[in-house]
Amino acid sequence: MDFQKVKNVRLYETIIEQIKQMVDRGEIQPGDKFPSERELMEKLGVSRAVLREAFRVLESRGLVESKPGGGRYLRKVSGFQLNGSTSMALERFALVDVVEAREIVEVKVARLAAERATDQEIENLLALNEEFHGNRKNLVEYREKDRDLAFHMALAEMAHNFMLREMVSLMLSLTKDLREKAILDYDDWIVLCEQHSDIVRAIVGRNGDDAAYKMSLHMESLRRDILKKKLMQ
Repeated sequence: MDFQKVKNVRLYETIIEQIKQMVDRGEIQPGDKFPSERELMEKLGVSRAVLREAFRVLESRGLVESKPGGGRYLRKVSGFQLNGSTSMALERFALVDVVEAREIVEVKVARLAAERATDQEIENLLALNEEFHGNRKNLVEYREKDRDLAFHMALAEMAHNFMLREMVSLMLSLTKDLREKAILDYDDWIVLCEQHSDIVRAIVGRNGDDAAYKMSLHMESLRRDILKKKLMQ
């Protein structure tokens, strides 16, 4: 018999999914104000604490905006008309925001990693590069176990700056929450992971300028691929 592990789903996560369904049904349009907390509590059958936690997460993911004293609003993307899944489209644009921030931080991280990595860290990076990058069979495991994000986290560790490490950790967490892999085409994702080898070679060569440049190209490719499927015309 085939059994699957039971996922522990927190109550606020089910509320997030219900809110996304409300958005996709058109009950709330981008730019619209959400109903009051009391109304949503009654409609969803949850406590104020659970509802606020759900909105806190949605705000942290860039899908909902709060205005002090003015309530909560579904994010509006100027100049675009949403087609298909509205919630997925908003996640796509929130992910672009995260990528822009990642580029600012991770280009510097790549430069510092090339300058500061220990010999042991370089050896570990080479081993990872040889096992996964460019090997499409192993890249399947790389994808399923989120080792692409682990790669970027490893570079942050190699920069030996605790603040940059924490910033990268937060952005990678958002990347995962915004379902980057569900948004990217699989073939595009493979190419992006293969680009990691270019970054590795620059870091191993202790070339900070080249490492920063290759990371910049990588982030530009990621942003372009996220926007490639035109959910927004």
